[in-house]
Amino acid sequence: MEALPLLVILLLFLVPPMLLMRSQRKRAQEVSQMRASIASGDRIITVSGLHGTVVANTGEAIEVEIAPGVVVTMDTGGVMKKVEESR
Repeated sequence: MEALPLLVILLLFLVPPMLLMRSQRKRAQEVSQMRASIASGDRIITVSGLHGTVVANTGEAIEVEIAPGVVVTMDTGGVMKKVEESR
């Protein structure tokens, strides 16, 4: 019976971090899948806040048009999210 309080305290310190790691791993997988699915014509927002349209995707790098005639090359890791068209 003396081990029960120790076990409860141990569980209180071990379970929450394990649940947090699981949710972080799931989110990282979702972001990875989103970045892998980027194609030409997709509207994106970069981690620095730039909005643009993907012109080309070479796998590790993408070319993004951020203004008419202004195309920048960036790493796919710089993409925060794809902008969903609201119709």
